[in-house]
Amino acid sequence: MAPKGQILVVDDDPDIRDSLRLILEKEGYQVSTAGDSQQALDELKRSRPQLMILDIMMNTDTEGFDLAFAIRGQEETRDLPIILLTAFMEKVREEGPDQYQHIMGRQWPAKWLFEKPLDKQRLLAKVESILGDLN
Repeated sequence: MAPKGQILVVDDDPDIRDSLRLILEKEGYQVSTAGDSQQALDELKRSRPQLMILDIMMNTDTEGFDLAFAIRGQEETRDLPIILLTAFMEKVREEGPDQYQHIMGRQWPAKWLFEKPLDKQRLLAKVESILGDLN
């Protein structure tokens, strides 16, 4: 059976990466993973995923945003659909938005945001919707 689509999962937490990989592969997706921005950029040079699932807070509070903005700035990846995963909004609620204004005041580089802990069924439905629209 051919894979339903190719997905790159980027998260600094190996448990989340592995869990998402298993969940997505069980549904028939081909999944590659990366633990940080550099690994993700290296993977994007090797393969062309149809979707990226990207954690916002990795080595820094905004590493995922920075990577997403960089991807949007490159011709070959600017149209790559990105789902952002985060506990970031909880951090903004706790700490206030002041230190994040450079992000909060910009158009975000992704249309979809899922807060952790993830609702697996909701995420799978969104993945199916995005990849279904591409095919």
